Amino acid sequence: MELELKNDTLSLGQRLSRIFTNPSSVFVDLQRNHSWLAALLIISTISLIATLPLLSKMREFSILQLQRMPDNPALSSPEAINMVGTSAVIGTIVGALLTPLLFALIVALLLKLYNAFAGDKVQYRKLFSVCVYAYLPLLLSSLIALAIGLTTPVENFSNVSTSLNLLFPPDTYTFPAMLAAQINPFMLWSLYLAALGGAILMKNEVKKVGIYVFLVWLIYALVISYYSALKMSTMA
Repeated sequence: MELELKNDTLSLGQRLSRIFTNPSSVFVDLQRNHSWLAALLIISTISLIATLPLLSKMREFSILQLQRMPDNPALSSPEAINMVGTSAVIGTIVGALLTPLLFALIVALLLKLYNAFAGDKVQYRKLFSVCVYAYLPLLLSSLIALAIGLTTPVENFSNVSTSLNLLFPPDTYTFPAMLAAQINPFMLWSLYLAALGGAILMKNEVKKVGIYVFLVWLIYALVISYYSALKMSTMA
């Protein structure tokens, strides 16, 4: 019996690969062994590596964006300009490292809130482990963005994205464009995986958990898009 259980347990490599081909098997395995630290470290490291080659372009792009704003006090001295570029680089590095963690923390919290009213009660740390692995499609989008970014001129760097805002002309800040920027197929894929894993652990219907997760995301996307478009219209 012990040998059978051992053979049924997935290795870290199997979990990372099967999340794309057979995610249900990964989440069933997480019911027995909800380890997540090694996976999170690997994901965060790859996320950082995918960002490093683009840092110089990110720095130049942030300065270029400031230069497009008339009478910007940040352009008053070379030191100030250099500070803006450095801040952009630091922010990009920190974002690459922390985004996988923040995604897992927030989405696991949403699943736990749902679990308070439905399904078998599941510990937060188990839902967190599900969300760590659910981030992998977004990691794939980072690698695709790296390939796009390496071939994109600095002045067009706002086009480096895997979201639907690529369908709009550059520097379009209308509400539809802002909403399209929130619609990333890889984000939706990750949210689906989180809903699937949460449903498996809670022994609940995937459809019900999925509707809940996507409704929360839709409300967030609509609110953020509205205020982003409103802010950009006041700055124009």
